Amino acid sequence: MMKIGLITFHYAHHYGAQLQAYALQKAVEKLGHACEIIDYVRPDTIEGSSLFKRSLAPGAILANMHTLLHLPSFRRRHERFNSFVREHMKLSPKRYTRLDELLADPPVYDCYLCGSDQIWNPLIFTPKGLDPAFFMPFAGEKKRIAYGPSFGISVIPEPYTASLKEYLSGFSALSARESRGSEIIRELTGRDAEVVLDPTMLLEQDDWLEVCCKERQKTPYILCYFVSDPAPFTETIQKLSKALDLPVVMLCGSRKPIPGAIRRVYDAGPKEFLGLIRDSAFVCTNSFHGMVFSILFRKAFYCFESHRPNPEQSVNSRLHSLLNKLELSDRLLSGGKAQDGINLSESEIDYRRVMEKLEQEREKSLGYLKGALG
Repeated sequence: MMKIGLITFHYAHHYGAQLQAYALQKAVEKLGHACEIIDYVRPDTIEGSSLFKRSLAPGAILANMHTLLHLPSFRRRHERFNSFVREHMKLSPKRYTRLDELLADPPVYDCYLCGSDQIWNPLIFTPKGLDPAFFMPFAGEKKRIAYGPSFGISVIPEPYTASLKEYLSGFSALSARESRGSEIIRELTGRDAEVVLDPTMLLEQDDWLEVCCKERQKTPYILCYFVSDPAPFTETIQKLSKALDLPVVMLCGSRKPIPGAIRRVYDAGPKEFLGLIRDSAFVCTNSFHGMVFSILFRKAFYCFESHRPNPEQSVNSRLHSLLNKLELSDRLLSGGKAQDGINLSESEIDYRRVMEKLEQEREKSLGYLKGALG
């Protein structure tokens, strides 16, 4: 048994970030190793996860006003994210907020692992640029492994290509979450990088049921979870609600409401997020992890393509990639198809076939991780 140090986004108050961090730690432990998450939290992550935003930008001011209107709910949400980390993640004894702290007093492990999420995206940090910490230069001569990190963009901007090539040279095993990420690694290093599942899909439904909130919803509903403005999809959702004779419950990723929703949930932490999907009759989402957990909990669902101002930042590529692998492309609605509504006669999903395909992909991804850890 080895002791593995994992560096990823684990602190951010974002459902996908915390659940993928938990899942990768759990997957390593299931392979027979001890695993700690290196408690590296950047100042911009702390700011981004705070209850109120310091920025004076109009969007931040509006968000703060909305938070004040629903303060008890947002306080519960904030504490639920923090308690999920305390209860379910094994962290390094020391917290680090800068690379120089990691280099001066590095956490000691037998092997170092980074991933998943967009830890290699140079455009999401403040200030912009690659964060060397997520390439683990503090590992010294120990083995460095990448499990499914994402660049989050299709082309690496020129200022970062040379340094990225250098950072990648120190890895004994490379993989990526998306096929384009694998191509970028090959273009820069000449090395193959396996495309692996998001860590959340390395675990099975029973694993996730263990960490769901215990409280159950008593009546069936359509769960809507949108990470951007749901307005383009409102007509389709209302038609679906009428056709299925089910009310709409909105889990607020975006703060903008869906007209007619009987409930807006502002206080859900990771456990409540899982519980709301577990107890739903149908899910509508444009979130990658909203889609992932709909599949893992074997829910009827539709995923909606987001058309964002900057397509490079869109999650559409990973939606397409996963749905194609599982032969679920008909669950993705876009453009006119979404506006025209849906065909309920096609809403049944053969989950026996889907789970067979998912298990094949899971075995390949776990095989990569097991082989990389050695």
